[in-house]
Amino acid sequence: MRKLVLCMILGMLFSACETAIPVVDPTALDDRNIYVRAYKYFNGDLIDTSKVFEINGDIIKIDHIYITLSGAEFVSDDYQDTTRTENDLTMIDLLTTSEVKLAQLSSGSYNGRLNYRIGLDSARAHTSPENLEESNPLGSGVLWNGPDLGHSFFQMEGRVFDALDTVFTSPKSTFTWRITSQDMVIERSEKRNFSVGSNLDVFFVINLDVDKLFLGLQPSQMPEIYSDPASSADIGLANILKNNLESEFIFKL
Repeated sequence: MRKLVLCMILGMLFSACETAIPVVDPTALDDRNIYVRAYKYFNGDLIDTSKVFEINGDIIKIDHIYITLSGAEFVSDDYQDTTRTENDLTMIDLLTTSEVKLAQLSSGSYNGRLNYRIGLDSARAHTSPENLEESNPLGSGVLWNGPDLGHSFFQMEGRVFDALDTVFTSPKSTFTWRITSQDMVIERSEKRNFSVGSNLDVFFVINLDVDKLFLGLQPSQMPEIYSDPASSADIGLANILKNNLESEFIFKL
């Protein structure tokens, strides 16, 4: 009996000494203060993963729109100063996140060009998730297509439903469209004049009409797009998707 009581006391002492180990989100350590704020629409309505849309003869739901931005820099109007961001990689699902970290700039007035790319350099594009540091957003593996194609830097996933469906819970097929090729990296350069205040974030706005990403593409007829350079048909579809994205992902303000 005395042994049982002693064990209980020791157990209480050990449990009292335990403290919760804080889990630090690597993104919380990111000091970038220049953001892209994205508003997403489909045929003029705010997009929602629960909504059903009709596009090019198909009834669909969109589940994910992953996008990767990197290489942010600010170049002054006289080209005398260039500011680059050390932590320059962002990968998010645009359907669930509206604010995209882009760059870090110190307080002051800026007149020049804000450059960035939708895409990855070759080294990062082909580094497998298991070889990436924990803080790397590509480490989740959701964009990994194997060593040949590497990581997608744009990937849209959704489901296709029968037109006679009434509850839209059981799709008849799915689609996943990817932009992966280094030849398809989209370089962006935005002429901007703005000020950065102390401890204040700066937001540039994009109004993304998701329905326009489907121009020339039909989910039920092309369930997979890989950007595979070995397939002329596939690379042709990927180029259509890339051109649609390039036309739409532009700062409005």
